[in-house]
Amino acid sequence: MEICRLENVSKSYFTGEKLSPLQNINLLIKAGDFVSIEGSSGLGKSTLLHVMGSLLKADAGKLYLDQKEVSLMTDRQLTELRAAKIGFIFQEPRLIQALTLQENLEFTITLGTKRKSKAKEVLSLLDRLGLSERKDFLPYQLSGGQRRRAMVAGALIKRPALILADEPTNDLDDFWAHEIIQLFLEARQQGSAVVMATHNHQWTKAAPFRYRLEDGELSPVQVQQQ
Repeated sequence: MEICRLENVSKSYFTGEKLSPLQNINLLIKAGDFVSIEGSSGLGKSTLLHVMGSLLKADAGKLYLDQKEVSLMTDRQLTELRAAKIGFIFQEPRLIQALTLQENLEFTITLGTKRKSKAKEVLSLLDRLGLSERKDFLPYQLSGGQRRRAMVAGALIKRPALILADEPTNDLDDFWAHEIIQLFLEARQQGSAVVMATHNHQWTKAAPFRYRLEDGELSPVQVQQQ
């Protein structure tokens, strides 16, 4: 089933000079796909994920989410779709500062869904990510790596149709980075699509579908057979 589709999507910025990180991008994401977007920092990977999640409007082209053309949707419809269907993992962790870690996740479950918060489900995921002893901590009391893992937990706990992960292994050692990749693989087995932007080649190999973003163009990565 189609989850996300980009048709000839372009995006430019003007910062004294014109920068065009996305030029006529075409990409189809289906349920169960695990896609890596590779490339050096600063070349548009974050821009691409923000466009895919409809957080950033493209200059040209069309974006379809849940088989609906985004440009034809109202702001309310789009907000509800994002809340129900998309799990975001941003480079800068975004947590509600007035809520504890457990409260953050329990609140996230209820956004855009009819599911009720289940403490057992939240605590199980926190334990998997080594955060169970921090469940009553406020975000500012967590380390950078713990906040990163909390963001991953927040994206996964909704069981969204689409997970957009922007450098999800930043601030993490190999053990926790590997655990997050495993969680992504499990999510795709349950039907979620995962799109991961990263410049870390160690983890891109886990994705069956690999693309490189360079000079505004997205092209498949040619993997050499062993």
